[in-house]
Amino acid sequence: MLLTGVLLLILSMTFNMSILIFIIYNGICITLLLVDYSSSNEKDNIIINRYGHDSLSIYENEPISFEVYNKSQRELYIELKDETPEHHFKFTDNVMKGIVPPHEKKIFTYQVMPTKRGAFTFGKLHVKYLGKYKLAMRHFKVNLNKEFKIYPNMKNLRKYRLSITNNRSFKQGQRNLRMIGRGTSFESLREYNHGDEYRKINWKATARGNKPIVNQYEPEKNQHVHIFIDTGRPMSYTLRGYRKLDMVVNTALVLSDVVNQNGDQSGLLLFNTQVDNMIMPGKGPEHRNKILEALYHIDHTNETSNYDDAFYYFKRKERHRSLIFLFTDFDTLEEAENMLKVLPVISKNNIVVIVLIKNESLENISNQKAGNKEEIFNKGVAMELLDERQKIINLLNRRGILCVECPAEKLEYTVVNRYIQVKNRTYF
Repeated sequence: MLLTGVLLLILSMTFNMSILIFIIYNGICITLLLVDYSSSNEKDNIIINRYGHDSLSIYENEPISFEVYNKSQRELYIELKDETPEHHFKFTDNVMKGIVPPHEKKIFTYQVMPTKRGAFTFGKLHVKYLGKYKLAMRHFKVNLNKEFKIYPNMKNLRKYRLSITNNRSFKQGQRNLRMIGRGTSFESLREYNHGDEYRKINWKATARGNKPIVNQYEPEKNQHVHIFIDTGRPMSYTLRGYRKLDMVVNTALVLSDVVNQNGDQSGLLLFNTQVDNMIMPGKGPEHRNKILEALYHIDHTNETSNYDDAFYYFKRKERHRSLIFLFTDFDTLEEAENMLKVLPVISKNNIVVIVLIKNESLENISNQKAGNKEEIFNKGVAMELLDERQKIINLLNRRGILCVECPAEKLEYTVVNRYIQVKNRTYF
């Protein structure tokens, strides 16, 4: 049609009839366009449904798919554009294009990366298709509202478990999660080795075999391991572009899996100004799903957490001697003292491990060279805060509270290794 228009333009200049030719040509084009538009009503012949799971993983490229069925007698060129939530999703392009043969189905997919856990609704789908004569594009919308749940990054859990199991420091603490050597539950007999404790010698077996034989023990199974997550102000910061709370949630899931894999029972307690949720210890697929459902939508606040309420609530609910991993943090000595006052409520009859993530921003400021008065002041404040923080950690350790501070990227390894170390040396 474009070439025809060029030829007509040349002819109009030759015969001095440019205006008439222009009007006739454009009239023909408009007529053809209208004919194509009116004769290409395929809306009822295009059946579209959302395709795939309604659960996505945070910080992971996830497919959003549609199944398109072409009921018409002709091939259709189709463009789809999804209405994604305005915030908390990253994507390069959510426009999908393709050709669907007659009486066939085709899957259209684009990728999104969720940046926040929770439930989000994806809205209508905008559909364009090319007319019969390929001159017009017709448009309509399909109401495909669907709620997607954004969970912690489940796809990385298997990777974390494999890398943790192969980690050198992890292997020093256990072997294939069979932590043999210390504990209260008899496992087997073996020959005495230099360095074994004399109290483990089995004198009857020694007499029968005419050589020293020792009892080999393993830690008891079904021990209760509780995971406390503070969702208050300590978790409101970001590290390297990731939410601190998301890192803790992923670590909690990894720890829960390892605990259950080792035969123990994992529990969960979420608290802020009050206890938001508590899941009593258990194991198995149903228990894991219960923990996952409790974690997928939690969010931080800017409130100061109420340790009194959390610790006394736990004491009323749990009667077993347990191992507690407390994910929290403190910016000032006053915040730490609030926790220290009430900590004996749970530390008296349980083993408590407090997990902190290093404050990289303070460390970076303290390590920078100061070039002016403002930088000198900032560096001094940062060094003072870090020194105060270290004093609190030392105080906790002196009181028999295991306090672990680690970089964000080593959080999973550090927590799981500490669980193994505690199990290997402690009788609960």
